[in-house]
Amino acid sequence: MYDASQQPIGGGARARSLPEWPDARPLRAWQQEATEAVRAHSGASFLASATPAAGKTTFGLHIAHRMLRAGFVARVVVAGPTTHICRQWAADAARYGIDLEPNRPNPDGPESTDFHGVAVTYQTVAAGPDTHRQAAGRRTTLLIADEPHHMGDQAAWGLRARRAFDGARFRLLLSGTPFRSDNSAIPWVAYDDDGISRADYVYGYPQALRDRVCRPITFLPYDGEMEWVSDGRLRSADFDLVLPAAESARRLRTALSPEGEWMGEVLRDADARLSEVRAGGHPDAGGLVIASDQEHARAIAARLALIAKEQPEIVMSDEPGASRRIAEFAASERRWLVSVLMVSEGVDIPRLRVGVYATAARTELFFRQVVGRFIRTTPGGPRRQMSYLLMPADPRLKALAHVIEEERRHALDLSPAEEDDEGEEFDEPPKEPGDGGGFAVLSSGGAELDDAIMSETALQLFPTDDPKPVAKRPIAVAPAPPEPREPERESAYATRERLRAERSRMVGDLARRTGRSHRDIQARVNRETKVRSVAKATIQQLERGNELLRRDLWR
Repeated sequence: MYDASQQPIGGGARARSLPEWPDARPLRAWQQEATEAVRAHSGASFLASATPAAGKTTFGLHIAHRMLRAGFVARVVVAGPTTHICRQWAADAARYGIDLEPNRPNPDGPESTDFHGVAVTYQTVAAGPDTHRQAAGRRTTLLIADEPHHMGDQAAWGLRARRAFDGARFRLLLSGTPFRSDNSAIPWVAYDDDGISRADYVYGYPQALRDRVCRPITFLPYDGEMEWVSDGRLRSADFDLVLPAAESARRLRTALSPEGEWMGEVLRDADARLSEVRAGGHPDAGGLVIASDQEHARAIAARLALIAKEQPEIVMSDEPGASRRIAEFAASERRWLVSVLMVSEGVDIPRLRVGVYATAARTELFFRQVVGRFIRTTPGGPRRQMSYLLMPADPRLKALAHVIEEERRHALDLSPAEEDDEGEEFDEPPKEPGDGGGFAVLSSGGAELDDAIMSETALQLFPTDDPKPVAKRPIAVAPAPPEPREPERESAYATRERLRAERSRMVGDLARRTGRSHRDIQARVNRETKVRSVAKATIQQLERGNELLRRDLWR
């Protein structure tokens, strides 16, 4: 499809300044195979389906690196589901010399000329498709769509993404979950007459296990006796009892009550399991609790702090600094992270080994995304790296756990929707007790481990890693001394953010000293550095402008 001998197209000179792909980061076998599949591909869109934690980001950046160096494209746009994932892409890209500006606002227009492109959310693209269409028209563009099923979340997102990038030179779609639970088609994905999607390359979880690219995972479902009131009636049931969909959802929410005995038992077992993993050769292993909402997360974190004797990190997707706190947790030796949606998809924390599924969400897509957080191997870690997910013994969740290793293709339901009283794909929205919904949690107790669900593949690979009952008291483990980390170069976007923050601070200082307005000072610096606005300034122009401001302040 492309080769290094063809002439650069629009901006190729900048692209050819890229360093060679580093020898210290060799490609895995599947990444090499998928690269050759892209090279042989005749179309303008390519869907690669690879299990979470297999290395989709590295593969995507390798394709970008080759296309930039070959002059096949002059620009790269990464579209992702969250601002944190966009920053993560930009940080990873910087390791290969590819400078992407994460989360650039649409009103700022195209990125400055010293960047290779941007990393933006699907929501940002949908809010300004013409901005992105014009930028792609000026410089030949590679679009990397990370988890593109999000473009089907809202019909407008898919339509506007097409409007923005139908003219892109090439579109690489990367998915760990290439299917949806509804009837929304994903842009640039091919479907057959039966509505089945066709990936151009597939690398599944069983293959990744055999290649030791991913960890195996053991699911530990917990039963218990739940009591709740709904519609004026006292109800009591364990998870073995078949219930209508609404009552099944209420039973699950009763189990997940942070004040209940069931949740306390599960959290104690999870912390003890984490201590065993740490004692077994992975001293900095971490745990993650997926909570239902912010209030739920804070209540669980408070209870877990008493058990673990350490305050867990709490991360909410809409709070400032969430990305920074995730990065700090990933690089630390802290035991627990509690989150709602922030780490359900695409977040790289390889040291996670133990999880608690404490959310009422029961869709297959979400469940697989959560599982993907625990199967990423830790480089240089112990050879045996079994992960564990503690979860309610809810029938639907157990069914999802049983089939987690089966590869699923995106099948569109071409038949009219039918009501199913027993269907649990769309759960009842959470309601607070006493909110008029006729539902109130009473108690949850007797949390007992059901039969562990471990895949046959995992048993074959790790025959001695059979899950055993855990000690009820955490095992004290002396932390290993931290290994020295090799300093990494500051990424271009981090440099840009630092320079802009310095400029803002110095403009404020100069305004207070001279009585001149911020606007006048900014305009003078822009004129002298020959730039229309701060948003369009290159790093070199920002450095020159900051030097001018320093001179003014030192006078």
